[in-house]
Amino acid sequence: MDSAPAATQPALVYNRIASNRLKTWLLVAVAIASIVPFVAAAGYGASQVLVSVFIHRTSPSAVGAAKEQQVLATIEEYREEYRTQIRAEAERRLAAYRLVLDKEAAEENKLRWQIMVVSSAALLAVMDLLFWALASASTSSLLTICGARPANAALAEAEAKRLLERLSFEAGLPTPRLYVIDTSSPNAFAAGMDPHLSVVAVTSGSLALLDGRELEGVLAHELSHIGNRDTRLNTIVASFALFLRLPLLLRQQRRKDRAQVWAGRRIYWRRLRFFAIAMTPVYIYLFIVAPLLAAAVRAAISRGREYLADADAALLTRDPEGLIRALSKIRGAGCVVSGSNPAVSHLYFADPSALGSGLGWLTGKLLATHPPIEQRITRLVESNGVSLASVVDNAVRAGQDFITDHPVVEANNLLDNVTKGELAVLTMGNPLGRVFQIVGTRQPVPIYDRPDTRSEVLAKAAPGDLLIVFDDPGKFRQVVTHNQIFGYLPLSVKLRRIDMLPSEIHDPAARAAFQEAHAAATADAAVTSPAVGGLGLTRQQLQIAAIFGVAVFCCCLLVLVWFTGK
Repeated sequence: MDSAPAATQPALVYNRIASNRLKTWLLVAVAIASIVPFVAAAGYGASQVLVSVFIHRTSPSAVGAAKEQQVLATIEEYREEYRTQIRAEAERRLAAYRLVLDKEAAEENKLRWQIMVVSSAALLAVMDLLFWALASASTSSLLTICGARPANAALAEAEAKRLLERLSFEAGLPTPRLYVIDTSSPNAFAAGMDPHLSVVAVTSGSLALLDGRELEGVLAHELSHIGNRDTRLNTIVASFALFLRLPLLLRQQRRKDRAQVWAGRRIYWRRLRFFAIAMTPVYIYLFIVAPLLAAAVRAAISRGREYLADADAALLTRDPEGLIRALSKIRGAGCVVSGSNPAVSHLYFADPSALGSGLGWLTGKLLATHPPIEQRITRLVESNGVSLASVVDNAVRAGQDFITDHPVVEANNLLDNVTKGELAVLTMGNPLGRVFQIVGTRQPVPIYDRPDTRSEVLAKAAPGDLLIVFDDPGKFRQVVTHNQIFGYLPLSVKLRRIDMLPSEIHDPAARAAFQEAHAAATADAAVTSPAVGGLGLTRQQLQIAAIFGVAVFCCCLLVLVWFTGK
């Protein structure tokens, strides 16, 4: 079968790639600068508390002054002819005692400095691991959290696939994999660190509400995000925002249990009251300044790109009216996706969060992740010089009628409740396993019946095969092959994480599509798929995590040296 000819002149020019790459590194720099004060203050506070609690000793200066007063008072009890000799001896001994006190003070100061460095390094290690986890978040995890599934052969989903393939060809992009979120609320999003590994997800409500022209506009909008690498920047933005908001999120989560633990902590509060007052600036920074900074950066980066993607979509489809009608219908129907995670709300075509949710008191027009749909419609109408007032009104009414006939059903199961919280991006594992590819070998690897190399070999997996791998601490991994064979794989076998849902590797068409996309990515050096290590991190993600850790450690060390030198 002949392959489709390459597009000689793509309809779009992706002129935001360099800018997005620069903004990615600037975000890392802002994250470093924003976390240094917290790490330095926490290290300083920890050193003060530990020294005061575990070194039960009065201040050396106070001890020296008291000792001198005691010796001088004792001299007056002796006869006058002996006082001069006794005073000289006392002063000699006091001078020696002062040297001892000065040495102890220097040792205590050195110990305090060491505790500051160690505690700051420990805190930094924890935070670097957190940033590492955020930077390495996979697209398949996002799809799991959003409740997406691979598009099937249904008429509407098959038509959406054809539209996406045609638009991708015209845009000069690899065709993203299409996923569907089963909800009647119309919305969509794009994700992926690389165009060859990107995905587009649409809700079933979008497929039912929008006609071909309108759906084409929505898909073209998402392709603009992929082509300009907005999806890569949005992933880093999500990591940055969640990283800065983590203390506030943990504090909100613990409020539920505050009444139960408060009584047992009253005695500790009395002891640490002064310390708590002294740490007030840190609390203000963690729970007010940092969340505001995260929300402001996310809003500033996300909102502008929605306008640009709308303009690109109108250019790619050569049909601005289709996108205007789609926006109008979504405005009428509402775009709230039940169970959507606020941490990734800026990835969507329209804001999926309910009013007042997500950022809580930070929610508002100023810090919203998306511009109002009315403004997006107005800009498209003005930029294309068309008068579509009646078209917009009719489309809004069509959206209102649709949502009346297809009301959004609130999800009511444990998994949906877990995925609603922003912390689910970090805390929720994948009970269905993760997809990995066998790499680093030219020979088939055995899959054993039990976690023992002496047990029966159930199958042999060839290099490049896809497996579903479960988290299993030990010398073997639990795996499932594409033909449903369950067994154990030695840890010595090198694997590379693949952004696919576990259900996809059982589908021959999905496996073939992956192999084709992988071959295309490696054949073109300019768009080579990012190499992923055993921990599932691309080279860029490893660089971001390493630079973050080294830079914050150096900054904190300088701050601590400055503190101790004063």
